[in-house]
Amino acid sequence: MRSFLVENYGFRLMSTVAAVFATEVPWYTGVPTKLLKKTTLIPATTNHLPVYTLTFEIPKNATFTGRAKPHSEVRIDMGDVVKMVIPNYKPKSYSMSALRIDDNEFDITLKVYPNGRASGFLDRLQIGEEMNTFGISAKRTRQKGEYVGIVAYGVGMTEGLPIAKAELEKGDAKRVVLLWASRTWDDTFWKEDLASLTKQYPDQFEMVHILSREQRDGCLHGRVNPEVLQQVFQPTDSEKARFLSVGTKEMMRMTDGYFATNNYDMPKHHLIPKM
Repeated sequence: MRSFLVENYGFRLMSTVAAVFATEVPWYTGVPTKLLKKTTLIPATTNHLPVYTLTFEIPKNATFTGRAKPHSEVRIDMGDVVKMVIPNYKPKSYSMSALRIDDNEFDITLKVYPNGRASGFLDRLQIGEEMNTFGISAKRTRQKGEYVGIVAYGVGMTEGLPIAKAELEKGDAKRVVLLWASRTWDDTFWKEDLASLTKQYPDQFEMVHILSREQRDGCLHGRVNPEVLQQVFQPTDSEKARFLSVGTKEMMRMTDGYFATNNYDMPKHHLIPKM
C-alpha cells in the first residue's frame, strides 16, 4: 500500500512538472508590440527597392525570460538588436535605428526585398497591428579609441549611423569617419540627419560616400577595398584607431580582411568585438 502511494504521488508530481514546462512560453516567443507609424525613406521604383522606418510602441509591463531583454535596455551603441518574430518563420534580427524611451517608442529601418519572408511581413503590417518582438544582447564589449572608422554597406547604415552618433556623444573619439557604400545616390537616405550631425560636430565627424554604379561629384566611385579604406581612414596614431563594418556576414569578414591588409588586425582594432 505504501509503495503504491509513493509511486502514485511521484507520478502525479512528475505529471505536474511536465505540465508546467509544457505550458511555459519559450523566451524567444517575444511579447506583443504595436506598430505606431510607417515612414517611407526610399519609395519603391523599377530601379530601387523601398526602404521604410517602422516605429513601434515599447511594450509595457512585459516579462522577459532567457536571453530576451526589454526593448528599453537594448544598447544600440553595442550592437544589440531587436528580434522580430515572423509567424511561421523565425525571429529575425533588426538593428534599432532609434530608441526614444521618453516617448515610449523605438524604430527599425529596413529594405523590403522581393519574396522576403521577414521584410515582406513587416511591409504588410498595418498601423495599430501587433507582432511579437524582444531585445537581445549582441554580447560585445567596447574598445574606445581616439579615431573611429565605420564602414556601412547599403542598408547597414541603419546601424552604422546610430553607432557613429553614439561615439561622438561619448566624447572619447577625436575623429569619427563614416564610409557609406551604396549603388547609387538614390539608394541613400537620412540626408538631413547626416547634415545635422556634420553641422553639430564639424571638426570631429566626416561623412564619405562611395557609389558603385554612379559617378557623382563629392563621392568616391567603385567598391570598398584595402586601397579605399587606406584613402578614407587616416588616423594620426594607428594604435588608437578602432573600426567597425556593418553589412552581411560575408561583407564584414571581407572588410576585416581588408583592414588586416592595412595592418589593422581584428579584433585588436575592432570597436565593439564579441566577448
